[in-house]
Amino acid sequence: MKYFQSRYLLLIIFTLLLISCNSKKNLTPEALEVNAIDVPPGTIKVNDTLYVDRVPVTNLMYNEFLDNLENYWSMKKHERMQFYPRYDLSQDTVFQPWTGNTRLYMEATYEDPKATVNKQLKLGEYSKNPRYSYHPVINISKFQAELFCLWRSDLSNAVYAIRSKSENKRARFPFKVNYRLPTQEEMLSVENELKGRERVRYYQDDIYSAMASTLTFKELQENGNMIILELKEIAQNGTYLPLFNVPLQFYDEAQLKTGFRCVCEVDKK
Repeated sequence: MKYFQSRYLLLIIFTLLLISCNSKKNLTPEALEVNAIDVPPGTIKVNDTLYVDRVPVTNLMYNEFLDNLENYWSMKKHERMQFYPRYDLSQDTVFQPWTGNTRLYMEATYEDPKATVNKQLKLGEYSKNPRYSYHPVINISKFQAELFCLWRSDLSNAVYAIRSKSENKRARFPFKVNYRLPTQEEMLSVENELKGRERVRYYQDDIYSAMASTLTFKELQENGNMIILELKEIAQNGTYLPLFNVPLQFYDEAQLKTGFRCVCEVDKK
């Protein structure tokens, strides 16, 4: 029963990312834009072929990734998914129990859940407690981040195919999406581009406080702009501090944890 509940929960999460379930009267113009049906889940448009995550990847999404590795997704499954139909795809084909990979699951989990996030909080509680679901995932490696991007690409393309019952309906969505880690130079350019459009917001407060918990960080994800936290982020060529134009205010550099966000390349054939 766990497996079936999990797969439908995951499909619901991605569907909500594809088409916002919020009432349109409560959404800003920016939020309406980024929740458009042709915008890859969780992203903001940079140009016609490049999108970027509005917020760093959250504990909620990383835990769903881990669940998929345990139950539904593997590198062998990844190879098969490249040949799945582009529309009228069955959920049961994608979320087939016992098609995960235990080795990959172990490699993607946190090495030390007892590592300290701050003086009062351990990583295990931070990563699993529902109060921190919308907070940024931290303390993972570049390999783990790249594996997440690969899985996310597969799942997003599969969800497009599941939600499309015909070729015409499939044409509403991007032809194909590919999530990956950005380069440092690319993110500098993206930040400056979106800042010029007034689409960048800086959150310079305590990231790991339960007092600011679910509501605050859920709102940050839904406001339609790219949110930059006092957090280092993983890139293809190392880690970077995305506060290019704003000095640190809450943390000093030695206190910064490392998270990541994806950029998404869109094929619009």
